[in-house]
Amino acid sequence: MSRNLKLFSGAAVLFYLAGIMNEAPALFVMAGVCAACLLGCYVISRLAVSGLSLQVELNSGHVWAGHEAEVEFTLTNIGLIPRPAAPVLVELVNHTVVMPPQSYLFPLPPLPVGQSVHGSGAVVPPCRGELLLQSPRLVGSDPLGMFTRLGPPLKSLPLLALPRPIAISRDDLTSMLSEHARLQGGSRHHRRGDFIGVRPHEATDELREVHWKLAAHAGELLVKQYTRGRDHSVALWLDTRAANVVGEGADSSFECQVTAAASLIQAISDCGLDQELFGEGLPVSLRSPDQGQSTCQRWLVALARVKPAGQRTFAANVADWAAQTRAGTTVFVLTSGLESETIGQLRGLLSRGVGVRVLLCGTTTVPDEMRGQQLAAKTALHSAGVPAAMAEGMASLPRAIADLATVRVSGGRGVLQP
Repeated sequence: MSRNLKLFSGAAVLFYLAGIMNEAPALFVMAGVCAACLLGCYVISRLAVSGLSLQVELNSGHVWAGHEAEVEFTLTNIGLIPRPAAPVLVELVNHTVVMPPQSYLFPLPPLPVGQSVHGSGAVVPPCRGELLLQSPRLVGSDPLGMFTRLGPPLKSLPLLALPRPIAISRDDLTSMLSEHARLQGGSRHHRRGDFIGVRPHEATDELREVHWKLAAHAGELLVKQYTRGRDHSVALWLDTRAANVVGEGADSSFECQVTAAASLIQAISDCGLDQELFGEGLPVSLRSPDQGQSTCQRWLVALARVKPAGQRTFAANVADWAAQTRAGTTVFVLTSGLESETIGQLRGLLSRGVGVRVLLCGTTTVPDEMRGQQLAAKTALHSAGVPAAMAEGMASLPRAIADLATVRVSGGRGVLQP
C-alpha cells in the first residue's frame, strides 16, 4: 500500500468519524472528497494499462556476463482515449546460478490514440547462466501513485550469459604447456594424420590449409581436414561435484572454476591449439579434440549452462579421463579440493609424458578447515612434481593463473620463477 493511499484512506475515515461525533456537515463533505479521490485514482490506474499493446524483443540471444543486453519495446495505443505514461517492468531470472532476480523498470512516454512509440533499454546479467527475461508487462498507476496495476504478462524471452574470461597472455599460456604442446604451438607445420575431407573456412584457419580446387567449384573457402594423427591437445578437467562447492551464487568456488575454464579455453583457442573439455554433466562431444573460434564458442556455451551436479568422486572421473589422455597432452585440473588418490593419479600422468597443472579454487569466505585442506593438497602436489596454485575467489583468479604459469616444481617444492 502506497503512502498516498494510506493518507487519503486515513483522512476519509477521520473526517467521517469527526463529522459523526460533531454533527458537522462540512467534515462529511471532506470525507466524500477523499473517497472520490480514491475512486478516481483507482479508475485511472485501471485505464493506464488497458487499450495498450506491448511488444518486447531481445537484440541478442547471448552476451558476456557483466555486459549489457539490449531490449527493445514497441507500445501501441489501440484504445479510444489517450493513455498516460506506462513503464515496462521486466525481471531477469537466472536458472543456472542461484541468485535473486533482478528487476528493471523502463519508462515509456504517454500515447495519443492510434499512435506507437519505440523504446529500448539494457539488462546486465551479473554472472553466466541460462536466464529468462521473465514475463514483461506494463505497470499502470494514477497521478498520485496510490494504485498500481500490472498489465497482462508477455512471453518470457531466453538469454544466455557466457562466462566472462580473464585475459591470459600467450607467454603465460605457453609456459604452462607440455614440451610437445609448446613445440606444436610454435610450429607452422602440425603433424597430421590421413586426409578425411573438408569443412567451411573459419577466421583462425591458415590459407595454406585451404583446398583450392574444391573451393573453386563450391564458390567458398573449404579447409582440409585430417585425422588427429600425432597432434597434442590441451585438456581441461572440471570438477563438478555438488558436495564440494563452497559459497553461493556468483561468489561460489564453482563459479571461480568455470571462469578459469573459460579463460583457458579462450587463450588456448587464440593460440590455435586443439583442446578438450571434460566434466561430469558436460556434453561428451566436448571431449573430442578440436580448435577454432566456432569450437571455442560452443564450449563457452556449454560452460554457461553447466551446474555443479556431479555425483561421482573426482578420483573416479580422473581415472576414466586419464585412460583417454595421450602422451604430450597438457591437462589443466580445475577443482575445489582433491582426494589423496587423485594426487597419485596425476603423478602417474607425468610419468606418461602428460603435462599437468592444478588450480585449486575457493572463495574469500571458505572455511579455515577447507583452506587448510587446499594448502595441504597444494603441498602434496608439489611434492609429487605437479605444479599447483590457489585462487581465493574471483578477485584473486588472475594472480593465481599467473602463479600457475610461473611455478616450477624442483626438489619436491613449488618455486616461483623470478
